[in-house]
Amino acid sequence: MRHIDNRLRIAALPGLLLGLGCLSAAPPAIAAQPPTGPDRISLTVGITAVLPADVRFVDGEDAGEAPLYGDGQFDTGTLGAGLEYGLAAGYGFGAFRAQLELGITGQLAYEGQSNYTSSGPVQPTEARMKARRLLLSGFYGLGAPGALHPWVGAGLGANRYHLTHYTQRFPNPDDPSGRLRRGSNGEVPYTSLPPTTGHGFAWMLAAGLTVPLGGDALLDLGYRYTDAGRIGTAIGDIEVVRYNEDGSRRLLLVTINPTIADLHFHSLTATLRWLP
Repeated sequence: MRHIDNRLRIAALPGLLLGLGCLSAAPPAIAAQPPTGPDRISLTVGITAVLPADVRFVDGEDAGEAPLYGDGQFDTGTLGAGLEYGLAAGYGFGAFRAQLELGITGQLAYEGQSNYTSSGPVQPTEARMKARRLLLSGFYGLGAPGALHPWVGAGLGANRYHLTHYTQRFPNPDDPSGRLRRGSNGEVPYTSLPPTTGHGFAWMLAAGLTVPLGGDALLDLGYRYTDAGRIGTAIGDIEVVRYNEDGSRRLLLVTINPTIADLHFHSLTATLRWLP
């Protein structure tokens, strides 16, 4: 159902943008208009609703250690919805505005399933991720600067992420008395991946609508598609927790190659912009 909900959200986005475009054709309901000189500094604060994103973790570059997944195996799931907070400073050149923006993403929860051979039909996985994104962006207004009008934008920069609490569990293996047997008190065997901080190239495309609020204040409502590059775990030791035949716990440390996943997501933005 989660994947169906994601598709419904994404399918609704073109209709949202079409509605914004129709609004822009209507006469402005707000009489007050900000000064519209050709060159102006702008300061922006905003909040972004990040929509759920499908993610698939696979083996990364071979660093001479053991692969975690191997051929045909992976971990696929969804990075849940969350909020991102933004700050930006820009400079306008007529209808065009260049902007340096910082986005700080709150903790997003990942839920997925791995598909290791003989580990059972249900292999739930989970993780947590935070990120910061610095972009140099450009926006172009498609109407009168002092009136309700649509705009388009694009940007590029870098994404820095922190991935933690990445755990894979095996509650129902094909052989309940084999290598993935439970502990004496029903404990489920699991594998824990190392926490990782990394960075990569990011870019975005955006479209939306500017609403004058009077004086020097503007409200920008928009949609963004963001390619946040790759996330994953670095080379390091995983904790493999298994249970002996007598139910006692056994901990193994195994050094593995990196894992990677491409991160693309959609988001809805609301920002307040001042023209000091």
